[in-house]
Amino acid sequence: MVTSEPRETSGATTTLLIRYVREQGGDAAVSAVLERAGVPFSAAQLEDTGHWVSYATRIALFEAAQHELERPGTLFGVGATALAHGIDHSLIVLLRALGSPRDVFTQVARAIPKFTSTSTMTVVECGSSSAVLRYRLHEGYTHSRLDCQYAQGLLTSVPPLFGLPAARVSHPECQSDGHPECVYQVQWEPYRRFRRRRVVRESEALELASLRAQVHDLQLAASDLVSSDDVDAVLARITDRAAAAILAPAYLLVREGREGGEPVVRSNGLEPGQAAELAAALLRGEDLGPSTVVVDVASTRRVHGRLAVVYAPGQRVLDQDRPLLEVYASHAAAALDLLTALEDSRREASRAQALLSLAHELAGARDTAAVAQVVVQTVPGIVGAPRSTVLLWDAGRAALRAVAEVGHSTAEADALLRAEISPGSAPELTELLTRLEPITLERPTASPALGRLLGDAGAASVIVVPLVAGDALRGVLTAAWPRSITGTRTHTEALVRLAGVGDQVATALQNASLLATVRHQSTHDALTALPNRSLFGSTLDDALRAAAGGRSTAVLFCDIDRFKHVNDRHGHAAGDELLRQVGARLRTQLRPGDVVGRLSGDEFAVLLVDVEGEHHAVSVASRLLGSLAEQFRIDGHDVRITASVGVALHVGPDGRGDRLVAAADDAMYVAKKRGRNQVAVADRLESHGAVPSLEAELSDAVGAGQLRLFFQPVIDISGPAGSTAVVGAEALLRWAHPRLGMLGPGSFLPLAEEAGLVSELDLWALASACARLGSRPGAVRGQGVIAVNLAGATLVDPRLVPAVRAALRANDLTPTQLNLEVVESRSLVDIPGVVDQLAELRRLGVRISLDDFGTGYSTLTWLQSLPVDQIKIDRTFTSAMARHDASRAVVRGMLALARELDIEVVAEGVEEAEQLAILREMGCGLVQGYLLGRPGPQLPALRPADAAADAGGPSATS
Repeated sequence: MVTSEPRETSGATTTLLIRYVREQGGDAAVSAVLERAGVPFSAAQLEDTGHWVSYATRIALFEAAQHELERPGTLFGVGATALAHGIDHSLIVLLRALGSPRDVFTQVARAIPKFTSTSTMTVVECGSSSAVLRYRLHEGYTHSRLDCQYAQGLLTSVPPLFGLPAARVSHPECQSDGHPECVYQVQWEPYRRFRRRRVVRESEALELASLRAQVHDLQLAASDLVSSDDVDAVLARITDRAAAAILAPAYLLVREGREGGEPVVRSNGLEPGQAAELAAALLRGEDLGPSTVVVDVASTRRVHGRLAVVYAPGQRVLDQDRPLLEVYASHAAAALDLLTALEDSRREASRAQALLSLAHELAGARDTAAVAQVVVQTVPGIVGAPRSTVLLWDAGRAALRAVAEVGHSTAEADALLRAEISPGSAPELTELLTRLEPITLERPTASPALGRLLGDAGAASVIVVPLVAGDALRGVLTAAWPRSITGTRTHTEALVRLAGVGDQVATALQNASLLATVRHQSTHDALTALPNRSLFGSTLDDALRAAAGGRSTAVLFCDIDRFKHVNDRHGHAAGDELLRQVGARLRTQLRPGDVVGRLSGDEFAVLLVDVEGEHHAVSVASRLLGSLAEQFRIDGHDVRITASVGVALHVGPDGRGDRLVAAADDAMYVAKKRGRNQVAVADRLESHGAVPSLEAELSDAVGAGQLRLFFQPVIDISGPAGSTAVVGAEALLRWAHPRLGMLGPGSFLPLAEEAGLVSELDLWALASACARLGSRPGAVRGQGVIAVNLAGATLVDPRLVPAVRAALRANDLTPTQLNLEVVESRSLVDIPGVVDQLAELRRLGVRISLDDFGTGYSTLTWLQSLPVDQIKIDRTFTSAMARHDASRAVVRGMLALARELDIEVVAEGVEEAEQLAILREMGCGLVQGYLLGRPGPQLPALRPADAAADAGGPSATS
């Protein structure tokens, strides 16, 4: 039902009408009046003194009441019985405060707005017992004699306010008769000396009853204000219930926006535009004129806002309105004190929860983008700012760039995310970089560039907190408000809170950066920044899974020809620079979706996705060779190289990446054998299985006699200066594949471990190595040592110990001639039974050697928990000794530790004469490396130390 209409008649009039009708005819008469009048209001609404209706509704109700009660002078009776039927208590108190009937009639023009906004009353003359008044209905309204009768009735009820009999009213002129105004002549009985005491007593009783009633109304209003814990709802109720204090056409409440937000405006009886205009004037501290009463809604704790009673322009308020409104405002302030405290408590609890949530979310953020997004989503709840942004510092461009925002419109967000803020364009940034302390920006005083950006982002005040970790600026965190907050409590609190958040965020950004660095380092080559073997392999597997049917995926295995010559001639630093430039040059020859990685040393691999066929892959490989043939500029020298490329393709999805890489690797060796600087293509690997699986071929390799042993000599350098002696050899497994040629262990041992075949290979290698040592020409029992590598699975195989006994017995070897090498790893130590198995082997007299010493998870744990006779220093330490003091110190420490524990030491990876000399000087007795002998199919002959040739030449170990 529509209930919105012009506020032209107050509830004081409709209340008197409904109560009079009820008294005269009961509730049935009230229902009949409402039905006949056809008004969209209930009786309860019309009995609310704060409820205003239109002039048309008023006259419709008057006419319906006159018709229903069928009595002459019905509307006169409504006005004349105002005191009996509960005229508004606040109005009685106001009128009583004037002092006498004469004073009331003198002020009647200012009291009329409490009843209607469509009429004006003026006082022509007023004496101690009579008055002449003029009453005019404004233009645009049709005069009603019933309205005139009601006004006359109200005038008669003024003297009874002071204990006097009702006034007598004559009406010589009426607007309904064509006169410009209605004229009322009012006479009342003056005070008489003998009646004055009774009159005073009766009037005081009336005033006391009215005061009590008004206090009750105010108490009810106050109770209603605190009946909700929603501040917004209470602010609306303050204007809705203001009629309990003062009867007026309109009310307005203005409250400053909290935490820099927009002001809160609540009104009753005002159009939205009019309310906004008056609210803005109140906030500016302007005087709204004589037609308004304005008071502060304030307590001893704080000022909550301003409350205004608004009359029509030209109407003047009663002097007594202000004190009553101030009393009501104090009740409202008390209610807001309570609710504001509750709201503050909830806000603090919410902020505490937000801070906990922020800490939790930051701990789980894995990169800087995630950190920034977590922060901007949390800041509004912590500092109360509607908008937040994270800008990261780009050291390369020396500028700040936004990476995450919240609370902005699409256009505002676009403006922020496109902006680049540099010290040159924003002096404030220079201050921030210099002091590394929070600053507050105000749009009117900001530098031009920042002022424009703040305007585009809809911000008036912005707190900027630098994100500093380890004395390095990571970026800035901002909180923005659409209105100025400088100098407010919001500003002070937000600075503290945002600074605390900034410390957490800076640490999180630092951790995310470190994590990204570690993650990148784990998947990328440190020298070239290209994907390493691990990342290249996973990327290849993903590409194979996603490959479309009928389309090919290709791997190009690229190896630089004679790369060692570059190192020998120009030094390792030049070799490293060449590798960096090779990686960059290969990248320029590929499509955006293709991938180049560095697998190891001078070996690069290229992944080509969605290849049309073999001709496409070969064309790309040839282009790569052409690009590498162009000279490189290294350390001031022109360097030319060539390369060999192997190509392998897989058609369709679901291929095996390791097979494809191995096939391309083997094809590359074919290219080298053909003369280098060319491309070789491996047999195509189809998904339908036309080519036998490598697992199946490997399982048959032992029985088919395809396994081979290569031997690398172990050299004793502890004899006279410059002398060497071959005292043993390490057996290295190879696979003479019928299609792919000779494969190194890296090509098939991982597959053997995955397929559960590694123990078979190890046991074959153990038996074959012992046989070769025992059957060598001129073999002397007890002379020479053979070393065999064993996988973790083999160490716990129950066949191992019997196999060792059998091999030693069959080849007439002493147990000390056999070294079983195990690789330091955490998984090996965790395998149940490993320690017991090694102890059993040691009881047989077999020696246990710890390979790759110093590269595993816990070297000292190994030496404490496992029976170890020998350690082999990994090549990563020996190869760096000539260039790094730290590497020499580490090797020297290992040798000292071994001497203390009475453990033999072998240094691996000796490739340079300088490395050999350093090891001699340190007292290392045994070495291995390409300088002294490469792996070969023949077991090296054992030589006495005094017969050895020059330690630097290959003839000593060939």
